[in-house]
Amino acid sequence: MAVVVTVPRDSALQFRLVVGTNPETGVPIINSKTFNKIKSTAIEQDTYDVATALLALQKYPLSEIRFGQESQLTE
Repeated sequence: MAVVVTVPRDSALQFRLVVGTNPETGVPIINSKTFNKIKSTAIEQDTYDVATALLALQKYPLSEIRFGQESQLTE
């Protein structure tokens, strides 16, 4: 059986922002803003600190922050 090696790839940071409310249902309308190509060596705490600084520049309130880390599997 081959040995699988995991190679970290660049990640993405996504803000999910509440841009309004559906007038008929009252459900929040969510739009996302994604920042790609975050280095795989970035520490999660540092990424979060930058995200909170960037949130101050956003027009709409935050619903959630998502951080997607990608990896490549090779033999």
